[in-house]
Amino acid sequence: MADPFALPQAVSAFQACHFIGMPECEVILAQCVVYLARAPKSVDIYKAYGNVKACLRNHKGPLPPVPLHLHNAPTKLMKQVGYAKGYKYNPAFSSPVDQDYYLPEELKDIDFFTWTPAD
Repeated sequence: MADPFALPQAVSAFQACHFIGMPECEVILAQCVVYLARAPKSVDIYKAYGNVKACLRNHKGPLPPVPLHLHNAPTKLMKQVGYAKGYKYNPAFSSPVDQDYYLPEELKDIDFFTWTPAD
């Protein structure tokens, strides 16, 4: 999170070393190590993901369902029932998509980066 390019840097280094091999890829590994060592660090993802798991663990009753418009509709019946209705496929649009409901209704206003579980 603190440096969104750290993961692509590591994956690129892995792939380059896989294709090039040793000893030629030593410089690539060194570049990646220096980049990652200098990159700002964050544990925000760990905390947010922990909050999501805690929220679901502490949820009373059945877990909230995935919104119907996010369900795949491979059959005619599923389409008739409302699966995928109103879903906007982001790559099909040239500008940002105005679709703000990707979570169940009960969870849509929770910011898992700042949410804390109730004791």
